[in-house]
This record gives sequence, C-alpha cells and structure tokens, in this order.
Amino acid sequence: MRYRLVVYAMLALLIAVPAAAQQSKADLFAGYSYLRFDSASLGLPHTSNLNGWAATGTVYFKRWLGGVADFSGNYGKNYGFAFNTYSFLGGPELAYRRHGNNIFIRGLVGAARNSVSGETATALEYGGGAGLDIGLRSHLVVRAFQADYLKVRTFGVYQKNVRVSTGLVWRLGKK
Repeated sequence: MRYRLVVYAMLALLIAVPAAAQQSKADLFAGYSYLRFDSASLGLPHTSNLNGWAATGTVYFKRWLGGVADFSGNYGKNYGFAFNTYSFLGGPELAYRRHGNNIFIRGLVGAARNSVSGETATALEYGGGAGLDIGLRSHLVVRAFQADYLKVRTFGVYQKNVRVSTGLVWRLGKK
C-alpha cells in the first residue's frame, strides 16, 4: 500500500512540472542509467552491473532550491540470475546555476522494487547524490553525470547500490 502511495505522489509531482513551469523554471531529464547492484549482499560472489533508463522532473521554487521526482529501471544477468530494479524517488535539490550550467546535490526517499529471477520485493529506498549539467542552448542541456548512492532493505538484507546516469535535460518555463 505504501508503495502505491509513493508512486502516485511521484507521478503527481511529475505531472505538475509543466504546470509549474508557467511560474517557475523546471527541468525534465531522460537518459541512460548504470546501476552497481549489491548482489553480493544476497550471497553472490560479486556485485552486478545493470543497465537501463533514468528520468527526472525538477521544479525550482527558487533559483537554488527545487523538488525532484526521480524514476529509474535497471536490468541485467549475473551468475544465472536475472535482475530487475525500479526506483521511485523524490526529495529536495540544491543547485548552483550559472551561464546555463548547473551543479546540484539532492536527497532522495521513496520506494524500490527489486526482482531476482522472478522473486520480487518492494521496500523503502533512500540516499542522495549530485550531478553536473552543461548548457548547450537555452532549453537543451547535457547531463554530464548524475551519481546517486541508494540504500534499501529487500530480501531481508540491506543493499548499498550506486547509480550513475547521463542524458539530455529539457528546460521549461521562464528564463
């Protein structure tokens, strides 16, 4: 039940981004995601490398303060096991914006849905991260990197995962 509430709250924030763009600046990011999945905590010899997608919506209430909704899906196989992970996160973001570039740090909390060879677990996920955006044009930016450290307790153990993403950002709203 909590999982659904978190997902609905995140979707509401993401839907609100275009509406909020009329009053404040907003960013939409879409791109590639790499996840270093802590499968060693599940008893496997090593961590697993998962590839996938990432998407975020950020609404800036001040030039330096925003709220972010973050979604990602990562997939892969290791040692004969198939891994699928989904994250539905949100939280505050602090940004330093200058000349079309953006350096940010953020705190995240939400839900993770992890699946290992068909067995699925959903739990609270939290963490934080940082990133760098490099401006190309007034409304188009390259996210050089976004790195997040995420902690979740699924399958009865704590997992410490690292996610790195890159892609394009579209800026909406007032300049």
